[in-house]
Amino acid sequence: MKRALVAAVLLAAFAASAVHAEPPVFKDKKYFGPIAQNGFSFGVGFLDGADFDYLFEHLDAWANARNGYDNWELLSVSPYAHVRYERQMTPNHYFKSVASLSYISSSSIGDYFAPFPDTTLYLTFERDFAVYLFAVDVGFSYCFITPAPQRFSPYTGAGFSAVVPMVRLDTKSLDNGKPFSNPAENISQNSLQAGLHFEFGMNYYLTNRYALGLEGKYQMSQSKFDIHGGNFDLKYAGFVLTLNLTYFL
Repeated sequence: MKRALVAAVLLAAFAASAVHAEPPVFKDKKYFGPIAQNGFSFGVGFLDGADFDYLFEHLDAWANARNGYDNWELLSVSPYAHVRYERQMTPNHYFKSVASLSYISSSSIGDYFAPFPDTTLYLTFERDFAVYLFAVDVGFSYCFITPAPQRFSPYTGAGFSAVVPMVRLDTKSLDNGKPFSNPAENISQNSLQAGLHFEFGMNYYLTNRYALGLEGKYQMSQSKFDIHGGNFDLKYAGFVLTLNLTYFL
């Protein structure tokens, strides 16, 4: 009886060790591990702070000089979106390249008396002014806490920007309620400008593949807009706030 009991114990121990040595039937999901060096992110938010007052004041003064007016709406916050590539250079240092697009717009109504060689017309008008602001940023950032899964990591950074503002002024003129062709008041201008940016934000690393982040950025750039024989500054300096989702390869 004792021999049978000892044999059963030895057999159970052998079976347990054999089962322990075999690989698991279901492969463990690797949610955690080192953060990959390369990441892509998509962010949406808004831009606030653009300043076109110099141009709008000129357009109003131009209409005033012709016994009219040109009342512009105040610029509101503008939609903003970006895609970003980032590469980890050291545990706390990142290289970043960002392509972004924002849409800045305003509108006005007004009237003025337009002199012509043989007559003077009373024109009413509606203006739409829009800027499609495309930018490519290159810079570096520093994480105050080394990124790791299930951890917050605040960061700050700075860099340079190449900015392409695509500016459109569309004016719908009416003469006694009838459309009036006024091509000099419909203008499209594109240019390439340089800029700077500073950023600060916070990421939360859900896993070693995904992170959510909130980022604030201050950008500085401007361009010129030519109309009525003069050129006027369009300032895009402002604060950008975005919510980002990052995927690490």
